[in-house]
Amino acid sequence: MARYVSRKDGLKKYIMSDITHEDLIEYFKSRKNRFKNSKGMELGMTAGNDFWTYFSLTNHEYGPLAISISTEEEYFSDFIELFRLKSTEDVNDLGYSNSWMRYLNGYAEISVTPYELEATLNFRIIKRKTIIYSLDLHFYDEAYEHLTMAEDFERYIAANENRLHLAAQNRYKMDR
Repeated sequence: MARYVSRKDGLKKYIMSDITHEDLIEYFKSRKNRFKNSKGMELGMTAGNDFWTYFSLTNHEYGPLAISISTEEEYFSDFIELFRLKSTEDVNDLGYSNSWMRYLNGYAEISVTPYELEATLNFRIIKRKTIIYSLDLHFYDEAYEHLTMAEDFERYIAANENRLHLAAQNRYKMDR
């Protein structure tokens, strides 16, 4: 079924899907608004009926980097369209490749937590660059390339090791 739906920004968007806003909300509510699907992706719905996802790629048990990929709160029409959902059953099949495509298209964020840093770095592709920031470290940087593989994140962290450790040391200092 094709129809126009409203977005958060007030615009209307034409989408092709059999799933409705009510179907999606009911599906999430029947799972207490937060659940893990069959592929290991965590999904949730906020009190404002916005949707988010989280998928852990690696953790510290398997190496020096914990890596996850997530989408932020988004309006139901964007959630349906960007994950290409046709029915509520499709939600159960969302996994790594779905999240990865969202990241490559600038609609998801990869979080990397190096074991020795004890802070999370967030990577988001925006146009022709990758934005890197850490709320923990009060850190911001831009790489004029798309960082997309685990090796890219490791390379970035190694190349910026001194800056990151300095930011880590300074995060606990207070102006007196």
